[in-house]
Amino acid sequence: MLTIIAVMGLLIFFHFLGLLSPVENAVINLLNPMLSGFYSFSSNLRIKYNEQTSKLDSLERAKELELRINQLTEENVRLKIIEEENKILREHLRFLTANRCKYIMSNVISRGDITSITEQTETIAIDKGIKDGVYAGLGVVSSKGIIIGKVIEARDNIAKVYLTNNSKCKLAAAILNQEKTSGITAGELSLTIKMEFIPQDEEVKVGDIVITSGLEQFIPRGLVIGRVTEVYRESNELWQSARLSSMIDPNDLIIVSVLLP
Repeated sequence: MLTIIAVMGLLIFFHFLGLLSPVENAVINLLNPMLSGFYSFSSNLRIKYNEQTSKLDSLERAKELELRINQLTEENVRLKIIEEENKILREHLRFLTANRCKYIMSNVISRGDITSITEQTETIAIDKGIKDGVYAGLGVVSSKGIIIGKVIEARDNIAKVYLTNNSKCKLAAAILNQEKTSGITAGELSLTIKMEFIPQDEEVKVGDIVITSGLEQFIPRGLVIGRVTEVYRESNELWQSARLSSMIDPNDLIIVSVLLP
């Protein structure tokens, strides 16, 4: 132990005298490449570590921002739906109150008949049924007071509605012209509405408005069905007919009202 201490003391003494400088320089020159490489390696390692940490932090922040954006989007959509439903409800109430109608307001819960491809755009289901006073034959209107069809079948808490473009939805109709021309409307090819049994001698023009005539037991007079787009008249026929366009898109139906007698 004393020998080691003595040797170390001598080395320190010789270092201060400068006698070890050649040896020290040789050792430093030998170790420099190794030290430089180690320093470079450690620096690169530190840089890589910082980069990975930064990436992880960025990914974490990105996930948090994406989650927040999704939450805000969902909230915005929910508010827009509520706003749209409130607007529709106000329109329903204005029309029904102004016309002193008895009604049952309901939500559209499905569109089309899943068992029939041809009825995908001709039928809707609503969330009111027999328990609410809904039964077959009652008229169904949109928020604008346009008749969109009538109830064809009702169960306890649900009812099926045939839309006016359904060939099975027949309505007693009248044209708003001088003659108050009457006829029957029904859907045609799931796209338009056709009015038939129009007397041949009465004038029908493109643009005429067609309404319910009030000749049906449960359908009041004055509900708009559609507008005349084409007139078909044959000189040797007893009746003429007209094609109508509906004033509402069935896909826009969210809330409807069932009119009570």
